[in-house]
Amino acid sequence: MEMIFNVVVFPGILYVLLWTVGLFWFFRKFMAALHKRVGPSFNGPAGSYQTLFDLSKLLTKESITPDGVNPYLFSLMPILAAIIAILPTAVIPWTANTTVVVSEYSLLGLVVLVGIEPFLLFLTGFGSNNKYSFLGGIRVLTQMISMETSFFLAALSPALLFGTLSLTSIVEQSSWLTFLILLPGFLLYFVALLGLLDQPPFNIPDAEQEIVYGFYTEYSGTNYFLLKLAEFAEFMAVFAGAATLFLGGYRGVFFDGFSFLFAKMIIIAMFMMTIRASTPRITMKQMLNFSWSYLVPLSLLNVAWIMFAKIFLLGAIS
Repeated sequence: MEMIFNVVVFPGILYVLLWTVGLFWFFRKFMAALHKRVGPSFNGPAGSYQTLFDLSKLLTKESITPDGVNPYLFSLMPILAAIIAILPTAVIPWTANTTVVVSEYSLLGLVVLVGIEPFLLFLTGFGSNNKYSFLGGIRVLTQMISMETSFFLAALSPALLFGTLSLTSIVEQSSWLTFLILLPGFLLYFVALLGLLDQPPFNIPDAEQEIVYGFYTEYSGTNYFLLKLAEFAEFMAVFAGAATLFLGGYRGVFFDGFSFLFAKMIIIAMFMMTIRASTPRITMKQMLNFSWSYLVPLSLLNVAWIMFAKIFLLGAIS
C-alpha cells in the first residue's frame, strides 16, 4: 500500500499534477509582478482558477495529427517525455522516510534521467515533418550536448565531496561548511540547468521569432499538454535535485521536513523566473562559445576545488 501511495499520490502522479498547476499559476503571478503587470486576477482567488481553465481547455481541444508526420514518434514522444520527466521523483529523498527507490546510486539515476529528456524533445521535432520543428529539435540536441558536460560535473561535485552517490547520504552529511564549499558547484549547476530546460537566456530551441515555436510547432491539445507537463515535471526534478545536492534537502533549522525542501525549490524557481524576466535570448553561437569556453572549464576547476576542499578543509577538521 505504501508503494501504491507513493506512486499515485506523493511523490507520484497527483503531486506532479498539483506542482504543475501551482507552479504555472505562480509563474504567471511572479512574472507579472516583475514586468509590472496584473497577471490573472479575476477567476478565483488571485486568478488561481485561470490555470485550471487553461489546462481543461488544452485537454478538451482536438489533438491534430498533420499529414506526413511519423505517426509513432509524433504520438509516443509526448507520452514518453512526460513519463521520463516524472521518473526522477522516485530517487529524490523528499523526507527522511519518503524515497520511492532507495539506492546507493540514486544520484546517477537523477542525472541520467534528466539528461535523457532533451533527446526525447529532439525526437518530437524530428517526427513532426516540419522544418521549424526539425530545426528546433536540432537546437535542443546541440544545446544538450553543450550543457550536459557542465551539468554532470556540477551535479557530481557533492558525490566527490561526500564520497557517495546516494542522495540520502548527501543530505545527511550536508552542513553550512559543505554548503559554502559547494556554492560554486551550485551556481554552475543552476546555469547549466537553464540550458537543459531551454529557459532564458538559453530558450533557443523554441524561439518564436526565428522558428515559430520550435519542436512544439505541430502539437496541440492533449499532446501539447503532455509536453508542457514534461517541462514542469522536469522543473520539479532539477529544483529538488539542486536543493538535495547543495542546500541540504529536507533538512531545516530546528526540525526536518518536506516543507523545507519545498521552500528551497520555490526559491530556486524564483531565481529562474527573475532571470527569465530580465535577460534577452542569446544566439546559438553565443551559447556554444559560453558553454565550451567558460562553463566547461569552470566546471573542471570546480572539481579541482572540491578535491582540494575535501583534503585540506574537511580532512583537517576531521
